[in-house]
Amino acid sequence: MDLKILDDLSSGVVFIDLNKKIKYLNKSAKNIIKKEEGDSCFGSFDLCKSCPIDKFLKNGKFEKIENFDTKLSCCNKTVCYSITPVYKDGKVIGFLEEFRDSTKLYEYIEEIRKEKEFNKIVLDSVIDAIIVVDEQGKIIEYNQIAKNLICKETDIKGMNIELLLNKKLSELPTNREDLFIETPALGKIKVSLVATPMKNFRGRIVSFYVVPECMLSSDNVGKTRLISKSPVMNYVIEIAKTVADTNANILLEGESGTGKNVLTKYIHNLSSRRDKPFVKINCAAIPENLLESELFGYVKGAFTGALKDKPGKVELADKGTLFLDEIGELPIYLQSKLLHLIQEKEFERLGDLKTRKVDIRIIAATNKDLHKLVKEGKFREDLYYRLKVISIKVPSLRERKEDIPFLINYFIEFYSENYKKKIKKISPEALEILLEYNYPGNIRELENIIERAVILSENGIIDIKHLPNDVLNYKNTKNIYPNEKINKISEKETLLQALKQANGNKTIAAKILGIDRVTLWRKLKRYEIEI
Repeated sequence: MDLKILDDLSSGVVFIDLNKKIKYLNKSAKNIIKKEEGDSCFGSFDLCKSCPIDKFLKNGKFEKIENFDTKLSCCNKTVCYSITPVYKDGKVIGFLEEFRDSTKLYEYIEEIRKEKEFNKIVLDSVIDAIIVVDEQGKIIEYNQIAKNLICKETDIKGMNIELLLNKKLSELPTNREDLFIETPALGKIKVSLVATPMKNFRGRIVSFYVVPECMLSSDNVGKTRLISKSPVMNYVIEIAKTVADTNANILLEGESGTGKNVLTKYIHNLSSRRDKPFVKINCAAIPENLLESELFGYVKGAFTGALKDKPGKVELADKGTLFLDEIGELPIYLQSKLLHLIQEKEFERLGDLKTRKVDIRIIAATNKDLHKLVKEGKFREDLYYRLKVISIKVPSLRERKEDIPFLINYFIEFYSENYKKKIKKISPEALEILLEYNYPGNIRELENIIERAVILSENGIIDIKHLPNDVLNYKNTKNIYPNEKINKISEKETLLQALKQANGNKTIAAKILGIDRVTLWRKLKRYEIEI
């Protein structure tokens, strides 16, 4: 057969014998690889470093090789390359190499790859969850935020968005609005969502973010969320997340009504003890003469009326979490027994000689200054330091006023559903008053205010007339916090509080305040604050 017919091909064609000698090249091959018949084939391409012919000669097996990004050794070019064995009488007598200059094609593919990589970086840098779907709702692209909110462990590409959000595609709004979705990762969450139709592609871009709910605690394992817009509260939440899955005792300090109970349940549900008991005892709500038996239990005959054995809260919390609320009210004589429990992980029921072992994690909460009580001899110093292995200061509501609008919306929705009322909104005037108020009762007081307003509202709108008198008269009364302004704490006081919250760490203080470290340094210098 006359091989000159191959000279007119734009592709390079080379025949190589088993000795790796070139037996034939067409014109295109000569122009591309600069070789002649009789030359060794070695060194023409980057794949020569692991020669496929050597592999065949060694083990007698050969798989056809095809790729589009083989590099030439002679110049800065890329070729589409294939190598195929040539048979005669059933035996391999050599190999046929075929290649074509694909430098431009490769450059285009690289550009597309870089563009795709760039688009992915851009998508992942957006704080909203972004999902691109086709007209049937099948997911064709998404960013990392979306994956975290929907299904952390699984690639969601190819899945149907209706199954993952528990919403029909037709129900997704084309103008941004708040609605509830239900994802495998977080369960039922409230989001602000918009589904924008694409002009040149039959599909939609779905964008959403979680609406901050400030305090939302679910009893479903793994579904608890505690979200805040406040830098101070977010710092507290981050600490809680960090220490949740440890056995360290935690002391929560803060005013009444700040949400210490919610934070405690949040920590428990994030820990490895989440499937075990969560047992709470309020040390201030139980008479002193009954508190010991409530804590440690008793045996039959321990006292008049003890007709049978009864386990205490400590025993019921075995393998789980024991929450000691209002720990500052615990009598001195019981403090020593609690200290023994913490140190030895053992206790005795009232009236019993048998020692019982328990595995519990203790979280204590107080609205009192325990350090001051220690100095006054009203609280054991050794117990104080045993309880506060991790100390978390929960901020008052007046320290996290950014959260008030979201808390108001949350309580309006909750009590509207609870009382079967359709509350559409709160008037701007009523909202302004609630934002100015200083809430000595903190979140609990705000909740009571909104519950009252929902009950009294008759036209679906919460207005000034639905607010209690002590809130309405607040502007005309003397500020119960004399060192603070009504609307906001002074900047210097804010800086000092942030530094105190961060234990003097300027980097953490800057994060709490939502400013960079240099800005914090300038402010400290301006107010002559030395740390």
